[in-house]
Amino acid sequence: MPVPTPILRLSSVSARSSAGTGIRAVSFEVRRGSVHGVLGENLSGSSELLAALSGYLPVTEGVLELDGVPTVFDGHAEAEAAGVAVVRGRPSVVPHLSVAENVFLGRERAVRGFVKFDRLHSETTAILAQLGAGATVKAARPAGDLTPGERWVVELARAVAAERRVLLLDEPFTGLDATGLSLVSTAIDRLASDGMTVVVATHRIDQLRRIAETVTVLSRGSAVETIGLRRAPRRRAGEPGGDQAGSHKDSGGHGELRGGAGFGDDGAIGGIPHGDTGGTGETGGSGDASTERLIGYMTANLRVTRRVLHESIEPGPVVLEVKRWSAFDPLETTRAVVRQVSLSVRRGEIVGLAGLEGSGISELALSLFGRSWGSSATGEIEVNGRMLAARNPQESIAGGLSLSTDANVKYDLQLLGGIPSRISASMLARLARLGLVDRGRDYETAAPAFGLGGISELVSGRGGKGSGAGAAKAMGGTGGAVSAGEQRHREALELWLGQPEEVRPAVVMLDHPTRGASAEGVQQLRDLIVELAASGTGVLLASADLDELLVMTTRVYTLFEGRVTAEIDTRTATPQSLLARMIGPA
Repeated sequence: MPVPTPILRLSSVSARSSAGTGIRAVSFEVRRGSVHGVLGENLSGSSELLAALSGYLPVTEGVLELDGVPTVFDGHAEAEAAGVAVVRGRPSVVPHLSVAENVFLGRERAVRGFVKFDRLHSETTAILAQLGAGATVKAARPAGDLTPGERWVVELARAVAAERRVLLLDEPFTGLDATGLSLVSTAIDRLASDGMTVVVATHRIDQLRRIAETVTVLSRGSAVETIGLRRAPRRRAGEPGGDQAGSHKDSGGHGELRGGAGFGDDGAIGGIPHGDTGGTGETGGSGDASTERLIGYMTANLRVTRRVLHESIEPGPVVLEVKRWSAFDPLETTRAVVRQVSLSVRRGEIVGLAGLEGSGISELALSLFGRSWGSSATGEIEVNGRMLAARNPQESIAGGLSLSTDANVKYDLQLLGGIPSRISASMLARLARLGLVDRGRDYETAAPAFGLGGISELVSGRGGKGSGAGAAKAMGGTGGAVSAGEQRHREALELWLGQPEEVRPAVVMLDHPTRGASAEGVQQLRDLIVELAASGTGVLLASADLDELLVMTTRVYTLFEGRVTAEIDTRTATPQSLLARMIGPA
């Protein structure tokens, strides 16, 4: 029996973003009506891969085939016209519209100039039932009342309404609770059962095991391996024993998920025995989908240069102790994003906070810094043995705890007849409780609080140059050669190093300090961090970069979904052992 043509095939595809990240010579194929996973840590290139597949990032080398036809997308509009769509980041809904109106937004079918809302609702109800969400997500429900998992279901329903053939999902499981994970996984599985092809980029091995037939593992921009996950065959709509399209039973996601189309009993893909691909990423790998092997693939191209000079620094007494710290989402005020975290940092020590997207490491650092993130926070902070109950960043700095981040924690809102206002995340939460802002919208961020014109302004009283590339030019920099984040972190580090010892912070927290920096910039920033630690300052370094964590720190706290999963001595750790505690349950 001939093997059917894959709906999607990549042959040595390369693409590169303006930030210098990308993919190199990636090859794999995806069968029609299957779920294909793209597994990788934060710097793997998975987001860039989806951007290239959806026309947001141009393919510079190689061939992309759709239904066996070589295809070049000149922008995402062409990709959508061909039936390929992507959902990146958080799903977006219009909160004051119903679920049905959101599902068909921009595709309403008017009759004599009027939208038939009863038809809209009935079609949406059928789609939601098809996705296994009919019992929890109602067509008439206001979208602003939906949970994060239910918002993802709305995005998936849009793909059905728009008759997409290929749907690309970037980290759909981030920030979801158990109910949300079940809801989204079930909906994805139902899409594939009804013939849609779904590509899911994630670091969640546990979720890929539930829904995916195949998985391609990326490491630093290259495809290391594509292998099959051993599953029972996926039953198609209309097949004997299968669900009929539009008449799925609502299991609530607790029943056995179907999957594995085209797999033989031995786990081979399309009945073809597994063989060594030589690391090309082509389908037909060894079939070993153990968590240990997958983690090995994810770190295959990571080369750790051991170690930096800070090893010779003898840590002193504890300068930072955090006890049972929790922080709650600015908008979903009952959802803890940081959960009962306890940690310590000694004088002259560089300690890592290790976590992938959605782990909560940035939120932890921001909330510790004068409660500058979240609707509320609980727990205790001690700096140099004294309790620190800072209510804002200024009080945190005065108490000896400072932060450098490229995160924007101010929001630009148009309030009171269009008058622009700059508010903090905590103020955003208060306005949301009053019903004055859209709870689901990602608002435009204003100038960062703690970068250029931020920490400098808070500590020394100067500033006024703004932030980002414009600020770099104002300071005589190139603007284009140095990223805004790199510039902010460099200025903060140089500022601290230039301060007299008696006013220098006892502890500094660095939130992804080398993210987006050039290779030269990374080394310069690391040198400054080591110099700061050598001067006696304790450093808490939040990062998803395994190389950075292993090279720069002596201890690391790994976080998954806001909780500490381990405290690891990095002097004896490996990339594999570190990543294993960052990816959560498997």
